[in-house]
Amino acid sequence: MFKPLIPLLCAALGAAAPHPVQVRGCVPREGLLRAAATRNLPRYRRLVKLAHADGSYRCSLEIDGWSLRDVLASFKPAKSTDDGFDRPLDTFIVVTGRDGRKALFAWSELFLAGDGGPLLAEKARFILPHHHDPLARSAVDPIALQPPAARDALKLESCASCHGQGRLLGLSMPKGLCLVFPQDGFGGRFVEDVAEVEIRQVGIPVVADKAGGKKALVDAPELVGPDGARVRLDRERFQAAASARYRDAAFGEGMGYHGLRVSTGADLGSLLKPLLPAGTDPRSTCVLVTAADGYRSVYSGTEVFDGRGALLADRINGEALGAGSGRYHVVPRGDFYIDRDVRIVKEIRIITAFR
Repeated sequence: MFKPLIPLLCAALGAAAPHPVQVRGCVPREGLLRAAATRNLPRYRRLVKLAHADGSYRCSLEIDGWSLRDVLASFKPAKSTDDGFDRPLDTFIVVTGRDGRKALFAWSELFLAGDGGPLLAEKARFILPHHHDPLARSAVDPIALQPPAARDALKLESCASCHGQGRLLGLSMPKGLCLVFPQDGFGGRFVEDVAEVEIRQVGIPVVADKAGGKKALVDAPELVGPDGARVRLDRERFQAAASARYRDAAFGEGMGYHGLRVSTGADLGSLLKPLLPAGTDPRSTCVLVTAADGYRSVYSGTEVFDGRGALLADRINGEALGAGSGRYHVVPRGDFYIDRDVRIVKEIRIITAFR
């Protein structure tokens, strides 16, 4: 689907940076992230608590860096293949670290979420508790914001008498450029020493009757598991799922304010979880929701299966849905814009993006 990588002889974020980041996939020109691409971007600071891969506590940091949204926008992303849908709502982003660890984000988690979203952290510092003894200053200060090269040179041996000897947890400063999603909270999506950012299409062409689909009802949409297993969403299955409710002022990118809206129905993750094969990490998946008229959106597995991402509504403001809306309507929680809403739901498909 994507063009071969284009080798570029350029430094990444510094004259001799040891942490180059490759941007590839749905961009007109693949290549390394250069310092020039970030020079005029706004910077953000956040406090974050990070976990090791096994879920145990790693460290608490202040980070400073750029929004991944802004970084990717500088590459002018565009679909590489005409899939019959002219919006990027059905694309997703996979971020990979040099250790092989990956994180997946729906396009809309970057571009429709308002001020939130994942950050590409360049600088980081340990947060020193108030009751900590004073630190002896060294050439690289662990409680001052430091770029990757300085953090690589950080010497923590002087802390070993307390940290890592049974008294306190060992200290571990992440290396390189780090991908952090503060809104996920502790144990959320995190990639250390980012090596690659790839924008992917789902790879499934849209086949739909745009005119007739807008009038369809679709009483029982299909649910499709990552292994291809299909089940019909009958009323019994819908009513057995965990109930959900969401109230918001509906505001779209194109038309603006649509009015106050209370959506009630079932939690989407509760409906889909039985379709996940045993041992599947939900964070390695995304969920593609397709309407009868061909409109569609992608949600990350993290959003859907952590219970806060989306609901499948059968009522809006207390009224049952009908012609023009279908029987079910997927409503994401937390998006600033409502453009990822999908009405007249025909199919909900889980896709495994990586293993």
